[in-house]
Amino acid sequence: AGALLAYGVLFRVSRWTPAEVGWKAGFRPGIEAFGGGALLGGVLGVGAVVVAVGIGQASLRLTSGSFLLYLSVLARQGAGLLAAALAEELLFRGYPLARLARGVGRVRASVVLAALFAGAHLWNPNASLFGLVNIGLASLVLSAAFFTPGGLLAAWGLHFGWNGALGLAFDAPVSGLALGVPLVEYDPGSQLVSGGSFGPEGGIAGTAAMIVALALLVRKLKRSEDGG
Repeated sequence: AGALLAYGVLFRVSRWTPAEVGWKAGFRPGIEAFGGGALLGGVLGVGAVVVAVGIGQASLRLTSGSFLLYLSVLARQGAGLLAAALAEELLFRGYPLARLARGVGRVRASVVLAALFAGAHLWNPNASLFGLVNIGLASLVLSAAFFTPGGLLAAWGLHFGWNGALGLAFDAPVSGLALGVPLVEYDPGSQLVSGGSFGPEGGIAGTAAMIVALALLVRKLKRSEDGG
């Protein structure tokens, strides 16, 4: 709510427009931008868990419980993840990234905000140096998504899709935060590969997912700039 209020003030006192901070105009284009980002984030999150389970000694098991309780937790935690992802994208992409990119270029602006984004997660539970490096890498991925035609909505969708796949689908920790989703239990396994109690973002599984995402988005950026 605070971030949205700040943007409302920004648009009133400056000449900046929603389009200049990456907000896709129109309902259908906005849904497509958000949905495309969410799909990519979700696929990457699933891939990271598969790597964690496959070679990182992590494990998944179904547990007993009420399906109605699962749906209730899913709705509540999903809404929380959706709001948190939007707030972080407004704070670390949106106007700050667009404004800084005008002065120092996209790459340098993305690197600066990646350092700040990683620093903002320094006090998360079970944070590690490896995990913070991966969080910074994730910020670069989100910044690349921001500069695609999907803009801020694509970055928001990607952020939510990744967190949702980890926390809602598998009950894996999201940046060290356990969501407590019923019916499924995730055992983190290897610290190096699966990230331990910080979740897949703290290990090689997260690194691999971010590198794949960055490569895909950079390719998409080049194609869009070339008119493809």
